[in-house]
Order: sequence, then C-alpha cells, then structure tokens
Amino acid sequence: MKSDVSLLRRLCAMSYDAFLAFSLVFFVTGVIIIVFFNTEAPNGNALFYIVTIPVIYLYFTWSWIKGGQTLGMKAWKFQIKQMSGNNITHKQAFIRLISAIPSFAIFGLGFLYQLFDKDNRALHDKISNSILIKN
Repeated sequence: MKSDVSLLRRLCAMSYDAFLAFSLVFFVTGVIIIVFFNTEAPNGNALFYIVTIPVIYLYFTWSWIKGGQTLGMKAWKFQIKQMSGNNITHKQAFIRLISAIPSFAIFGLGFLYQLFDKDNRALHDKISNSILIKN
C-alpha cells in the first residue's frame, strides 16, 4: 500500500498539531499550578516537563489509536492506519511517536525520507508499520 499524503500536507498538519499540543500543555500546567500551588509556580522547570511529556504523548497516541487522526490531520484530511487498513495499536503509536522525534530532530531527515521511499512513507511510518492515507 502506498501513502497518498504529500510531505507538504504532512508538515502543515504537524504545524497545526504543534500549536494545539503546546496550548494543551500550557492549559494543563496552568490548571495544575492554580489547583496545587495557589497560583504561585514552584521553583524550577521540573513541573513543566513532568506535565509536557505525558500530555503530548496522550494527545498524539489517543488521537491516532481512537480516531486515526489528530486535529491537524483532520483539518488536512488524512489519517493514519496500519498497512492492513485497521487503526494502529498502542504499541505502533508509541513506536511512531518515539521514532518521529529523531526523524524531526536530525534536520528533518526522517521526513525527507518520504521523498525517496517507494511507498511515500516517512521513516517513522516505516518503523511503526503505519501509513498515512487521505480521507
């Protein structure tokens, strides 16, 4: 099966999701500070990281597993599936998210891989055995 989602469409959805995910992180962090610290944040950045990692993980994995798409993917009209056409599993979502970090962090090479892959998949799609398809 070949992906019919372009690199540009994927990057646009990523931008959309980045704004949503970090807005969600700031909201959850604010609620935690107000509820547990009487509007005064504790010293250090530990709280921010303790909140950021699970919130981002849950935003992406929950969206991929339950609905097959994040809000950014929905706006750009594509979804993630297994190669068989089923929704991805928890394991695939975890592998995809973890492998997408270096795909992006190393100059975006994992995403540019899509331009040379015969199935039009990014490196983290290939590693997680998933595919992006248009709705």
